[in-house]
Amino acid sequence: MNRVKLKVIIFCLLFIFAGFLNMNTAKAASANIEISADKNPVTVGDTVYVYINISSDTMFGDVEAYLIYDADILEYKSGVSFITGGSGFLRISDINISEEDDNRKYVLEFKALKVGRCEIDFTGSVMVYEFESGMPMSISSNSYELEVKPAQTASDNAYLASIKISPGELNPPFDKNIYKYSTNVGHDTNKLIVSALPEDENATIRISGNESLNEGDNKVTVTVTAEAGNKKEYEIQVTKESAPEDEINIEPITPDEKHGKFELVRIDNEIFAVYGGKYKLVEPGENVKIPEGYTKTRTIISGISIEVYAPKQLDSDFLLIYAENELGEAKFYRYDKVERTLQRYVDEQVTVQMPENDFVEDNSTLEKYRSNLNKAAIIIAILSTLCVLLMILSVRLYTKARRSKDKKRK
Repeated sequence: MNRVKLKVIIFCLLFIFAGFLNMNTAKAASANIEISADKNPVTVGDTVYVYINISSDTMFGDVEAYLIYDADILEYKSGVSFITGGSGFLRISDINISEEDDNRKYVLEFKALKVGRCEIDFTGSVMVYEFESGMPMSISSNSYELEVKPAQTASDNAYLASIKISPGELNPPFDKNIYKYSTNVGHDTNKLIVSALPEDENATIRISGNESLNEGDNKVTVTVTAEAGNKKEYEIQVTKESAPEDEINIEPITPDEKHGKFELVRIDNEIFAVYGGKYKLVEPGENVKIPEGYTKTRTIISGISIEVYAPKQLDSDFLLIYAENELGEAKFYRYDKVERTLQRYVDEQVTVQMPENDFVEDNSTLEKYRSNLNKAAIIIAILSTLCVLLMILSVRLYTKARRSKDKKRK
């Protein structure tokens, strides 16, 4: 009889240990995501296909992720229907999968717009769910850098043919081989009008620092980018006279659509938004309330990766940027991804409708996952206690059996 009991106990212990092994195996389920391209480098104007390959040793189903890239360098053209977005931010929502896979591949078509290096990466959590249990898997992924080179026939001429300013005059007179100039303006001049023409018609020109002039020294920069991607900078040192005391009237600097193209620049390890002045990007303090309906993420603008606040309605063309203007006032600004403009953000203008199967679904999945973890912890505790009791019982039965044999021998 004692032998039968001992066999039953040993069987129970083996069953419990097998359960632990299965739980550890389930916990170790993971997937690897690799980003690659059909060719690298590419030239301006080329079509390039970016591949996202998901592989796992466990069958998986739904996949949700967010992909960022530099919209100045690459333009998203097409992909499968469940990949949506653009302007540097794509959403992958491959959900409600009826068939399991251990390998899956997505193909995204891009067009190379201009010379540069474009980083393609995931932002936020990448969610790959195990097919049978529906539990999130452990994910490893890479960041991919795509280089865009100029066409072989591209010109490297980055010289200016002329610069004209109003008001004032350049000192010395313009010469394409002279890169530093100066001028003086009156206290009532807030903007220096700069007209610059490149020698090569395919070169592009960007002018910064010529608006919202401050008293004293100001630096206006004319950047010429050749078709081949090389650059030259012409600087104008603008000295603005001080206003008489009875005429001083400081008004907040507010960007609007008349200021030209929005750009990001990095100066002394700090990032500035250039749009009718410089706006230093800063981190919101603990007392700053994030507008309702927006979530923190990252995007790439002008080749620089920054933190932004995106509406949960992913088809929106707007992002929020927290920045400090030239008067030291920190606030939210609304960036238009399509028009490349910046405006002061007004909270009451935003009405966000939560789309179905979006972040609410993510939260419910996370809560379900936590609930399952809590249940698993309770089961493990009960099974561990039962295991200890069975081991104690086994020892006692074994001892009792030995004593019984010893008595029979005597």
